Amino acid sequence: MSVHDHAEMLRDRKAAELRALTRKLIVGIAFSIAIMLGAFPQFLRAIGLDAVAGVLEQPLVLFLLTIPVQFWVGSQFYSGLWLLVRYRSADMNTLVAVGTLAAFAYSTVATFMPRVFERGGLAPDLYYDTAAVIITLILLGRYLEARARAGTGEAIRKLMGLQVRTARVRRDGREQDIPIEDVRIGDEIIVRTGEKVPTDGVIIEGQGSVDESMVTGESMPVEKTVGASVVGATMNRSGSFVMRAMKVGKDTVLQQIIRL
Repeated sequence: MSVHDHAEMLRDRKAAELRALTRKLIVGIAFSIAIMLGAFPQFLRAIGLDAVAGVLEQPLVLFLLTIPVQFWVGSQFYSGLWLLVRYRSADMNTLVAVGTLAAFAYSTVATFMPRVFERGGLAPDLYYDTAAVIITLILLGRYLEARARAGTGEAIRKLMGLQVRTARVRRDGREQDIPIEDVRIGDEIIVRTGEKVPTDGVIIEGQGSVDESMVTGESMPVEKTVGASVVGATMNRSGSFVMRAMKVGKDTVLQQIIRL
């Protein structure tokens, strides 16, 4: 798989993950608002929505509204429980899953078996809103993080787009175009006017005026002659030269910039 194909695959995967997070976040926010209004119905009654408040404050309604948030919107947190059970190792997912499940389980018992608490002199309080809001807020944080990563990833993909796909090498006395992935250290590469330098190397024949703004930020082309170093993905504005490849693949300057 080429570098470009790999970048495309990563972009599609990240886009799919972001879409899935977006769907879950929308559902989480919508249901959490409804649950919060049911937990604090006085806000609805203050604006004359007594009928809506009467429905949402029912324990069974709150239970049903919390189920999709707890087990679908928050499904990614349950990987932490698996880590805890199998490896006795906890992470952030473990804390969220255990905490919200405890609140949900307590509220479920209070909903369907309130006398268990009443016999002990305790009030059968409900904490559905706590479970739902915690899950939704943490998911919001992960959504914002994913958006930030997507922006960074787009910048990286633009850098990867600077890399050429093929190089014209001179092997066994003849010229041939080969995929950039097949270029080896020591290959003699021909670069003509208007072409990008395929990889990092040293000029061994000819000369050129190379635009290195990608690396240095300097817009004026730099004159390059025999013995001068050239960097992959920079543009040869004029002249032509033959260079010897000194670094290829992940060792090039461009790939090092991408990995920063």
